[in-house]
Amino acid sequence: TENLETEPMSAPLNIFIVSDATGATAEAVVTSSLVQFSGAESNIRRFPFIRTEEQVEEVLDQAPERACIVVFTFVSRELADAMLRLGQAKHLTVVDLMSPLMGLFSIILEAAPSRTPGMFRSESEESFLVSEAIHFTLKHDDGAGIETIDHADLIILGVSRTGKTPTSIFLSCRKLKVANIPIVLDHPLPKKIATLPVPKVAFKMDLERQVTVRSDRMSRHRTRIPRYSDRAHILAELEYANRLYRKIKGIWTVDVTNSSVEETSDWITHNVL
Repeated sequence: TENLETEPMSAPLNIFIVSDATGATAEAVVTSSLVQFSGAESNIRRFPFIRTEEQVEEVLDQAPERACIVVFTFVSRELADAMLRLGQAKHLTVVDLMSPLMGLFSIILEAAPSRTPGMFRSESEESFLVSEAIHFTLKHDDGAGIETIDHADLIILGVSRTGKTPTSIFLSCRKLKVANIPIVLDHPLPKKIATLPVPKVAFKMDLERQVTVRSDRMSRHRTRIPRYSDRAHILAELEYANRLYRKIKGIWTVDVTNSSVEETSDWITHNVL
């Protein structure tokens, strides 16, 4: 580790994750550590499949000098040395997650590591892929994360209380990166949604079911949202959603009125993806 700052930072912490494989393992470690610091703001960027010193330098050229940590996992000793050397030259904080542990194993096992990138193919990696999908899905819930929505495997659209979030989470447990977009009366969709080459599914629900679901929600939470459960308002919202759906080429529609999250997810998996 080099150039570690000890003063508290007011700006978000930039975290670069650099790997000669996917980088999912390193990101999982970083994310697990960050959750211990509630309220900490961070921007995580991952740079996978970095295999040359020139690529290392290109990544480091994008890193700001302050409020930035570069976390890397290279099985190549040469690339690890290059990262430490170039990072120090640019006055960056760099953290090598893999080399110390590999060195320790080499001493204890009295054997040299093969240093072959991409050899990790176990159930643990499957868990990291699921974690990665869930992390993406949570960051793209209810219209959030529009700037990176093009990385989604699926986009779900629907009015309030049609089950977008639970379905998205359920699908993310199947390693799918899902973004869901709320349809709000007279609010246009982000322009990029219609043109993105990402599979899209529109959720539809019967008017009476919508009235019941929204009324129950307000009753449980003891809140009053103007017109939220008003029949005329919901009807206008559903009609508006249908007009938007007709403008999106290739969108799939599914009636979720009487379907469970599992049933809807299975339908999407078999018919859309």
